[in-house]
Amino acid sequence: MLRTFPPLVLPDDVLSFEGERFLDLVNKTCGNIFKELMEVLSINTVYKLLLLENDILSVFQKKYRELEKITERACLHLDDGSILLKPGLRLDLDRFIEALHAANDKNQHQDQIFNSNNDFLSLFKAFIKSFQINEDNDSRNNFLFLLVFIENILSNLLKNKNNYRYDEAVMQFAQSLYILGGRNAYEFIRMNLPAALPSLSTLNDSLKKAGECIEEAEFRFNALDEHQKSMDYQIAVCSEDCTGVIKKIKYNASTNIFSGFSVPLKNGLPVARHFQTDSFDQLRNWFETKDKSSYLNIHMVQPLFASNPYSSPFLLAAYGLSNKFQAVDVLHRWLWIFEKSRESNVRIVAYSTDCDARYLLSMRLATGFFAKYNNIAIPDRVDALEIDLPQEWKAWFFMPTRQIFFCFQDPAHLCTKLRNRMLSDASSLLIGKEEVSIEVLLKLIESKSKLAHGLVKTDVNPKDRQNFTSCLNLSDDDVLLALEDIEGSQATRIYLRLLRSIVLAYVEHNTMIIDRIYHSWFGVFLCRIWQTWLHAVDETEMPEDLIDERISDMFITTPAHFSVELNAHSLLGICLLVAQKQLPESALSISNYHSQSCESTFRLTRSMSGAFSSIVNFTIEQFLKRAGKLSVLTEIENQSESGQLKCPLKFPKHHKRQRKRTILKKQIAGSSMNHLTIDNIQKAVYRAFDDAYNLLSTVDINSALRKKKKNTISQVSSFVRTQFTKKFKKVSYDDIETYSSDDEYDYKYKIDPSANVEEEDTSDDEDNLSSVSASGKTHFHGMRVYDNIPSQSKSYFCVEIDGKKKFIHKQTACWLLTDEKASLSADRVKRVQQGN
Repeated sequence: MLRTFPPLVLPDDVLSFEGERFLDLVNKTCGNIFKELMEVLSINTVYKLLLLENDILSVFQKKYRELEKITERACLHLDDGSILLKPGLRLDLDRFIEALHAANDKNQHQDQIFNSNNDFLSLFKAFIKSFQINEDNDSRNNFLFLLVFIENILSNLLKNKNNYRYDEAVMQFAQSLYILGGRNAYEFIRMNLPAALPSLSTLNDSLKKAGECIEEAEFRFNALDEHQKSMDYQIAVCSEDCTGVIKKIKYNASTNIFSGFSVPLKNGLPVARHFQTDSFDQLRNWFETKDKSSYLNIHMVQPLFASNPYSSPFLLAAYGLSNKFQAVDVLHRWLWIFEKSRESNVRIVAYSTDCDARYLLSMRLATGFFAKYNNIAIPDRVDALEIDLPQEWKAWFFMPTRQIFFCFQDPAHLCTKLRNRMLSDASSLLIGKEEVSIEVLLKLIESKSKLAHGLVKTDVNPKDRQNFTSCLNLSDDDVLLALEDIEGSQATRIYLRLLRSIVLAYVEHNTMIIDRIYHSWFGVFLCRIWQTWLHAVDETEMPEDLIDERISDMFITTPAHFSVELNAHSLLGICLLVAQKQLPESALSISNYHSQSCESTFRLTRSMSGAFSSIVNFTIEQFLKRAGKLSVLTEIENQSESGQLKCPLKFPKHHKRQRKRTILKKQIAGSSMNHLTIDNIQKAVYRAFDDAYNLLSTVDINSALRKKKKNTISQVSSFVRTQFTKKFKKVSYDDIETYSSDDEYDYKYKIDPSANVEEEDTSDDEDNLSSVSASGKTHFHGMRVYDNIPSQSKSYFCVEIDGKKKFIHKQTACWLLTDEKASLSADRVKRVQQGN
């Protein structure tokens, strides 16, 4: 049976062999005889051999003195003097020559492909160049990445798969595609576009190098410093918020940290890497004694730019949290963040969060707004800003003039609190001769076409009490106009005007700054006049069914009232500091003074579970991984928009955002700081008081106020100042904080003022092994339990299972110690209720 030998396998770069490398190859493939022959014939490269292959064997036909010994060993000799090259040697030489020819043919074919690809690429570039002759610069930039992408593919097609290389722009495109589309979408595109995108392992390595890894409770000030240099901003707003998470303990092998436990606080700061141990007994003790995190708390830094209201926020820190903290913990944390941010050349000009009672008290302590922190003289700090306030304004401006930073209650949360107060069964909001009622809104929906007002019943009484969209719908101008024809709707319209003023002052991007001042103080004076009237009106002038009601039940909640005042004072303080050149003009981006960047981050990380997954919640560990990917994506997007990349990528933007950005740029171009003068500000504030007073006069509030001589801006403000002074709080660090029932009204967190965080002793006893019972089971299929471990020893506990020494992976240990399956509702309303 005829056998065929497989072709000789030679190195990919064999055609470049010369000198000793060539001779060693000849010796290896054909033997030492042919090596000596090549040396005698001065053939020392592959190309010489291929050119002279027909002359090599002919040298044996004549007797050359230099070849006598080689001929003697390589040939068979007959008596008549004729010779014959040994068949085995001939076969080795033929196979070698054939393999070299194959390599040469392949190389020539690749050269043809390469030249063809170069010709194609040149033609493609020429086509693009000719196409761009009549295009502007923006259109030309659209083709930059396309050229790099195609060139990268053509370059890789000439290489072995293991040698594929990717341009930086292609790698950033791959990272963005993976984060936006998920694993399945990425793999689908990669498998159908050969040589276009890197493998998942290569991609994951690049994500780690790009800064994907975020540790729990680690404040990323080094990354903030790089972010500030990249984006070039001076000031920012820092927001803080939390959301419910799945209470599950997970182990991170790269950091050797257990996440999911409630991180302890030390002077208000979370202790990073607290839950690290190599003791199984220590972990078991934590499971038995430590709280699991019910909430994830994050800090976001929102850069402020004068020309861009949609700048991407920066995730500063994230960690698991329980309810065992106090307002002074929050205050200490904010002061520390402020100081550390200054080291990164970023001044935190304001903090923003929701209306939780502890956060509100922290804001009052930080700004000195009818509160004082005894342990630290915050206004006396050298880095505090001094507001040059006109003397006559002090009658109605309550905030101290020295501020280290300002505080804003999130306007979206504030609007929902006001809307929920209107829906509450415990309140009867009386404004003059009428009550605020949802009945007039329901009557409007039933009696008029939706085309006139745009409302539905769920806007009036939403299932989700945190639904901000319903607040926007209720306070729309069309609703206010349509309500004019509904009898008994004046008080409700006034209340909705309060909502509308907050939206215009703090939420809308296209409100001019002088109008923001007007609307913010319109809301303040409306509440002040309303509260003053409630205390001034005679009982005989009130409806009979409300005579026995408490005044507090006929007014907005105390936290909401403080929030309305605090926001307006902070806004005006910032405007004055900008006008006085103590803050840059970018500080006037008031629509970014909110905590919605936290809410947006929560929504984005929930959406990253995958297109085919119905899971929207996450553990602490899962959030950190997803947030790391988001930070990489945000950085690529920021660099693309700022022109820092040689091949900027295009990211989809909502059409409304693009339209609003265009409007804002036009407004900025047409606006001038000259309008922000003391005179113009004073006119706006006094006009706000007059308009609020006149509006409330439509429900006969003015008569009672005139009778009590409380109808001027000074008289009304003096009375309200007295009411606030009665609620003045002095707090020390060691105090056990208490909150009135009014402060706790409508808030989602329970307060545990007696909480005391103690540090754990993490020393281990290596001589004693932890004992675990397996009830006689000896085989642990599917579990990471081994008799020995060759590597990654830090990721394993050494334990005794039924008297036998075993190594159990730390994540397996978490599974073993978990006695119930954690769950969290996918419905936001139920999720909040579950957290309570």
